[in-house]
Amino acid sequence: MTIAKKLRCDTCGAEVDNLRRDVVDADYNALNKPALWNCDACYNAKRVQREQDKQEK
Repeated sequence: MTIAKKLRCDTCGAEVDNLRRDVVDADYNALNKPALWNCDACYNAKRVQREQDKQEK
C-alpha cells in the first residue's frame, strides 16, 4: 500500500493533501514567474486579492 505524502504550501507552510496554482487566467499570466504552490486557503485568498487589484485599476 502506498502512503500519501503531505505537501507543503509555499505561501503559509501548511502541510496538506492537495496544492493549487494558477498559471494562466483572464488578465493573468504566471508562465515566467517562479512556481508557487498554494493550499486551498492561500489560493482563494490570492484570487480574491487579484480580483480586488484588478478592480482598483
